Amino acid sequence: MKSIKQIAAFALTAVVVPFAATAGLSRAEWQAKVGDCAKNPAMVKATIAQIPAAEQTEFLAKVNSAIAKKPGSIEAMAVDFYSASKAALVGAKDKKAVLAEIFATVPVEHLTVLNERLAAELFSRNANPDKPVSDAAFENLAKGALAVVNKRCETAENAAARQMFAALMFVRASGGSPSGLADTLISQMSNVQARESASGWIAQAMGYGQEASYSKVLADSNAEEEPDHVIVHYMTGQMILESLLADLQAPGNQSAVGSAAGLGGGAFTTMSTSGNPIDGEIDVGLNRIPRGAIGSKTAVGGNSEGRYSDSGEENPYYSGKGRGKNPYYSGQRESSDYWK
Repeated sequence: MKSIKQIAAFALTAVVVPFAATAGLSRAEWQAKVGDCAKNPAMVKATIAQIPAAEQTEFLAKVNSAIAKKPGSIEAMAVDFYSASKAALVGAKDKKAVLAEIFATVPVEHLTVLNERLAAELFSRNANPDKPVSDAAFENLAKGALAVVNKRCETAENAAARQMFAALMFVRASGGSPSGLADTLISQMSNVQARESASGWIAQAMGYGQEASYSKVLADSNAEEEPDHVIVHYMTGQMILESLLADLQAPGNQSAVGSAAGLGGGAFTTMSTSGNPIDGEIDVGLNRIPRGAIGSKTAVGGNSEGRYSDSGEENPYYSGKGRGKNPYYSGQRESSDYWK
């Protein structure tokens, strides 16, 4: 029979071990991980979760700086900035501060991608239909977050453009309501000239009375070439919708979820275990089976059109679901000419 001392020691070990497994990283330890995180942004979530809150923005800034120095196409770099930013937001303790660091340190041309993706995937007020966010609540959340972003970006190059992209992200995430939200958010910018420029930039970016484009803000900022959004969209894979709006108002900006693995509703579990395009089949990653462009909705096989003449079964590899005008939101089908 075990002694009382043995039982007590076992109980103490059971309590201590889980905390030891998630022990914080010292400055020297997380600095040593910056290069690896830049090479593999998927590591950012687990790493930033182990860094003291006061040092998380410094870590992200160093990761972004390292990504900017990597060789490769502008689209590959956009994917890295997107992946690192999303992972950092999910794993961070102070989400407002990390959001501010993203808009202050990611190159301006890549904010064209980030504002759209973060609006749709992390900050959309419609991410959870069971918990609707009122106009007033959303506006207050956006204003509170932008107060932190604006202050941080004031000392960054192209401050006005960076502040505008952050405001634009919340305008997109609002779903079009309340009306006048863009003007409300722009009014928080401290520089009068910046407010005037931002108004025109947002109008062009949203396509108000004109073709949607980022050309003016990029030209005014002397930014580099804008990444091809469609290429980035396909390189990043399936979009996973989640919402961090609640985390922006949590006490101390702390996520209500205790486990780092559970942050963001599990949005950062590997694609092999969550969000597979076809249930029961792993069709992503390095070991995926290449698929051709299949122009038929019905099941593969049978004839030259890639379907059985007598089958009405949905073809899981049908490629004509398309991009429409906007690859992230529209759901419209691509013209059939695209696949010819």
